[in-house]
This record gives sequence, C-alpha cells and structure tokens, in this order.
Amino acid sequence: MAGTTPVHDAMKGRRGTLALLVTTQFMLILDAAIVGVALPSIGRDLGFASQDTSWIPNAYTLLYGGFLILGGRLGDYVGRRRLFTGGLLLFAAASLVGGLAPAPGWLIAARGAQGLAAALVSPSALSLILRVFPDRDRAGADLRNHALAVMGTAAAAGGSVGLFAGGVLTDLWGWEAVFYVNVPVACACAALALRLLPPDRGTSRTTFDLPGAVTVTAGLILFVYVLINGPTTGWTSGRILWLGPLACLLLGAFLAIQLRRSHPLVPMGIFRRRPLRGANLVAALINMVISPMYIVLSLYLQSVLGYSPLRSGVAVLPLAIASTLVSSVAGRLLARFSLRACTATGLVLFTAGVVWLSRISGGPYQREVLGPLLLLGAGGIVFVAFTVAGTAGADDEGSGLASGVLGTSQQIGAAVGLAVITTVATWGSHHAAGGHPVGAADLTTGYRYALLAATGIMLLALWACLSLLPGRAGAADPGTGRAPGEQPSTPAAEEGPAARIG
Repeated sequence: MAGTTPVHDAMKGRRGTLALLVTTQFMLILDAAIVGVALPSIGRDLGFASQDTSWIPNAYTLLYGGFLILGGRLGDYVGRRRLFTGGLLLFAAASLVGGLAPAPGWLIAARGAQGLAAALVSPSALSLILRVFPDRDRAGADLRNHALAVMGTAAAAGGSVGLFAGGVLTDLWGWEAVFYVNVPVACACAALALRLLPPDRGTSRTTFDLPGAVTVTAGLILFVYVLINGPTTGWTSGRILWLGPLACLLLGAFLAIQLRRSHPLVPMGIFRRRPLRGANLVAALINMVISPMYIVLSLYLQSVLGYSPLRSGVAVLPLAIASTLVSSVAGRLLARFSLRACTATGLVLFTAGVVWLSRISGGPYQREVLGPLLLLGAGGIVFVAFTVAGTAGADDEGSGLASGVLGTSQQIGAAVGLAVITTVATWGSHHAAGGHPVGAADLTTGYRYALLAATGIMLLALWACLSLLPGRAGAADPGTGRAPGEQPSTPAAEEGPAARIG
C-alpha cells in the first residue's frame, strides 16, 4: 500500500498490545511523580508529622527498588501475562486503599504495596515487549526498536506529566484523586491483558533460586532504605551504621550464592557483555540526575519563584513535550546511527541542559528555566538507547531477567542520586546562609551546587557510553549484544552460553 513503511506494515495486529503495555508503563511512571505534589495536603488531612511525610514516596521507592530483580525473574518462571495481570490488580487494590486511608500508617502501607505491584508489572511489561517484538534479524530489531521508542516516549513524558496531573487532581478533587485515578486504569489494563497478551506458562526450565531471591531482595531493600534515610537521620546515626553493613553483607552473600549455584537467579555471565554493562551503568548514572532534579526543580519553582503546585507542574511540561517529540523518532535514529552515537548525543544535550540550569539566580522562568528544560527533553533519546542496549540478546527465557536488572539499575541510581544531590543542596544552602536563617537566595545557591554535582555525574555517564556501547550503526546482534560487524573486546569475555541472557 502506498505511503506505508515496513515497520508500519509489521505493526499491524500488534498495535493494541503495544498500546496496552505503553499505557501501563506510563501509569507506573506517572504514579511515582504524581503523589509528590499532593504531599502537603496529605500531611494536613491525615495528621502526618512533618518528618514522616517523606515516607509516602519513600515506601514506594523502597519496595519498588527492592523487588525489581525478583519481579523480573518471576516472570520467567510463572509466566509474564499472569504476573503482569496479577500485579495490575494488586496496584489497583493498593491505590483504592490509599485513597480511602484513614491514618498515616494505612497510606504508607498502601504506597509500599503500590511499589511492590509496580516491581511485578514493570519488568513484565518490558519483557512482553521483547517477546512480542523479537529481534531475530535486522527487520525484527528495527521493529523492536520502534516499540521500545514508543515505550520510551511514555517514560520520558511520565514524570513531567505526573507533576502537572498531581497539581490538577489535588486542586480540583483533593489528594485522594491521585490514588483513585489509578483504579479504573489498572483494572482496564488487567482485563485487556487477558484478551491481548499471548498466554504463557513461564519459560525457565531451571529450579527457582530461593536463597538468591531472599538475599538480593532483602539486601536491596536495606540498601535503598539507607540511601533514603542517610541524608535526614545522619550518615553516622546508629541505625544507618548497622543497616548499611548488613545490606552490603546480604548483597555479598547474594553474589557468592550466584557464583556457586548451577542455576542462579541472576547468571553472572550476562555481565561479561560490554553493551549490557554500559547500558546499566548509563541507566544508573542518568537516573542519579533526572530523579532528584525533578525535586530540585519543583522546590526551586515553589520556594524561590513562588509558584503554586499547579503552576509548577505546568512549568515543567516543556520538558515532557520535547522528550516526547525526540523519543517518537528514536527508533528511526537507532536504525541509522549506532547506539553509542545516539546515547552520546542525548547525554551531551542533557548535560548542556543541566549546566545551563545550574546558572539559576532567581530570575524569570522564561530566561533561566525554559531553555534548559527544552535541552533536557531533547536528550530524551538516551532512555530509549540504553533500553535497547540493555535488552539486546535477551532470549524469551531471560527477557524478564534483563528487564529486572535494567530497572534495578535505574532505581538504585535514583536512590543514590537523591541522597547525593539533596545532601549537596542542603550543605550549599546552609553554607551560603553562614549560620543565619536560610532564605530564597541561599536556597538558590544550594540548588546551583546540586546541579553542578549533577553535571559531574552526567560526564561519568558520557564516559561509560563512549567506553562500553557499540559504535557501529544498527541494532545490536541478538545473540551477542554487539552491533553488526563489531568484534568482542576479548573472546573469553564475550563468547559462550554464559554471556547469553537466559
């Protein structure tokens, strides 16, 4: 038919499935941001102590980051459609409980359950994309990249739209609406999943690694807990001093278990692949910046420029619009240029936006904030590129594992970044105040220090990209994770079944 493309023709019959998975991922990303705007209202209505409101987002982050690897691997064992549907129903139930919560404890428990549900659904959604769009040849790889670009568009827009939607819902219908809005969407997605997704019974033929699952989940939960609470309770507080080493001990035990078991939860051989190492390192580093930057930006707009929550949500929409436009053409760019070139270009644009934003001085939004937001959004291709690199070579049996590992890298990066960036911002503000009460000018100085620290992190991400990602145009080879024609750095490190994700 005239006017169609091979990708357009191949998408026929799979658009509904892609729309379902993208909608689900968008809901999860939006939910992580939407509650932040409603925190003051929730605190007043439910009687939260001021120091306890941070547990509303933290409970979600704690369970989400802690269970991602287990959630990804469970999909390989019990079936992705089953886990995806069950996770959506749990998410809907937790959202309903959150909206009805009569006391702080109920709300924190509901947010934790939402995080657990998201850890089951998110890697399953990405794994299902990899299954529905296999990359057995170049045409299949182009189609998969197109599907991942569409999902990347949702991911790029979700955080910014969440801030806007949170302000609108809270202003019009109260904070409960930010929870209730998830219920019909999650239930509808669960119903459509049973109709649209291919049935599966799990593809892993190995026994389940229970010791590995327990140690990695407990270790990650404690590690994220330490990162979340260290800046507020103090890094030398008694709780942090014993929970930190315990987290490291559990994660060390997990590594020892994986190296000794014949059928580990996470085969360590997958990390011999340079593109996978590069993708996960870039994912962790950029999330060290983007997640806390949303908080810094929201605080700057409200505390320094005096914006209302709704107006601050509207103010960050240019970032979402630019990200959506760039991500929508990412599939075509990845088919023409290398993963390294696309990722590096996105990182350069993103870094330029952070550097420009670090020059804030309390001046007009149009002069000091709008331009940086557009540059940050233009760098959105990096999210699609590291997803392609991190999942290339994942067979049907190991796609859940690849998705879970990549998601965990992003969540750990976000938690580390939040600890680092907020600590730098707090130190910078108090240093500028010189022992006096912190004013708007001091807050601005603290935010500038934080953004300069973020610039250093972005330069590390650029180094990881140039060092580890493939430099040839086209999709990475499905079996090795290398671009067509690219030679492995060392045969021992790249060849053999251990390097295959599965």
